[in-house]
Amino acid sequence: MNFPRRAKRRPPRARAALWSVVLIVGALLASFAWATASPHGSSPDEDFHLTSIWCPTPLDQSCATKVRDDGTTLVEVPRAVSYASLCIAFDSSASGECVADLDKEPVWGARVDNGGFPGGFYDVMHWFVGPDVAASVMTMRIANAVLAIALFAAVTALSTPQARRVLVYGYLTISVPMAIYLIASVNPSGWAITGVAVAWAGLHGFLTQPEPRRRYALAGLALTGAGLAAMARADAGAFLGVVAAAIVALHFPALRTRLRDVLAPVLVAVIGVIGFLYGGQSGALEGGLVVNRTPGGRALLVDNFLGLPDLLIGSQKDALNWVDTPVPALTWVPIVLAAGALAFLGLRALNLPKTIALLGLVGVYVALPLYMLQISGAPVGTYVQARYLTPLVPVIMATALWNPLQRRVPRLTFTQSALVFGALSIGHSAVLHTQIRRFVTGLDVSSPNLNTNIEWWVSPVSPMATWMVGSLGFALLALSLFLVGRNLPGDEVAGGVVRVCPVSGSVALSGEGGGAHPVLP
Repeated sequence: MNFPRRAKRRPPRARAALWSVVLIVGALLASFAWATASPHGSSPDEDFHLTSIWCPTPLDQSCATKVRDDGTTLVEVPRAVSYASLCIAFDSSASGECVADLDKEPVWGARVDNGGFPGGFYDVMHWFVGPDVAASVMTMRIANAVLAIALFAAVTALSTPQARRVLVYGYLTISVPMAIYLIASVNPSGWAITGVAVAWAGLHGFLTQPEPRRRYALAGLALTGAGLAAMARADAGAFLGVVAAAIVALHFPALRTRLRDVLAPVLVAVIGVIGFLYGGQSGALEGGLVVNRTPGGRALLVDNFLGLPDLLIGSQKDALNWVDTPVPALTWVPIVLAAGALAFLGLRALNLPKTIALLGLVGVYVALPLYMLQISGAPVGTYVQARYLTPLVPVIMATALWNPLQRRVPRLTFTQSALVFGALSIGHSAVLHTQIRRFVTGLDVSSPNLNTNIEWWVSPVSPMATWMVGSLGFALLALSLFLVGRNLPGDEVAGGVVRVCPVSGSVALSGEGGGAHPVLP
């Protein structure tokens, strides 16, 4: 009697390679959807950033310039660069149709960086400038997204399984919508988010990976991320110093016996200091964000303190574009709940080094916006935007999740992973639909079919297909929640500790009440 042969299982490396391809493809699809979902000029202050990309400093060497009577330097750029934001900003009922009507005739613009930003971001983006403004901007957005995906993929592949878990739980769960939106944009905040996150992940991997070659590759990635952030924004440079100090605090017990390893976080901090001092934005710490504005008193401080939580969850809740595209409650409420639950799960394990690291990160995250608003005499919701603070959010999450006592991260059960997966996938799909609708017709149209009555669209893929592809892509990326949730020896779960029998290989869950019951055969 012939029995059917049992199918051969793929070797572990082949399975890992296949899943890596699936996750990267998913990230690329989601990024493509965001990069093409809006016209140029749509992201906050994009008229300023586009003009600075077309005319990077020194201004007189990249564009024709002239100086007004008041001393302001004007640069000559295509009308489509300087005026695109003016016709779509702040009006959620306006589609992107008006952008298509802008010609390439040169105009003079005053909204340009002249030393306020470190400048490296604009220099690199200038490489992609071509005769077609819309095509150039889409290329820049996709290039920025691909760069971020490459760095995150590299740091994840080189890290230990437990470090990969902290990156997925800590980074992915707070990526919607602000982080993914800015990363696939021409806003330098995208580089700030990518750079600071990669710097932390690289340093953490460097201090937890036992294999020497991988360790030093991770240190190199940390320095690369630091350079990226320092070239983007001065405040990102300051964040790098905070991140380096937090990493040293988090891993202090190990670093006491490996003092030479402190060099990596020190170099990251040095890069951050250079970026901070090189950009004129650093002057805002003394003069505030508003010129000739009187600093606030005690009443403003109290009001801002009471309203601060709204700013602190702004990475998930704040309106997109020119603060004119509201994020659906279906997006931000479940994601904030999931992120909060994960953070509290990580706080089950605290020691003095982790406490110091978290207090430093959270202290800056809370105190910096309060201070800036106070010296600027401004209330919460003005001037200090959530996107400025977003680079710190994934770092805080990852630090909260890491268990320094056992050098691991608590594992979510399959059901918990499924709930987080659903919150992220559905939330991402909802906000992507809103973003596409905002520019296809304006938000005064509420039809679920994005292909109805199209007023603006330039991508070769239809609006509805772009939404579906982007939603599918992010769902594929979110499958990483299940991949990093596989059992590892000594794993913790929400109800106790997973222990693997070294003889039989069976896995059992030891609950907090002292009993044990099987988890997997």
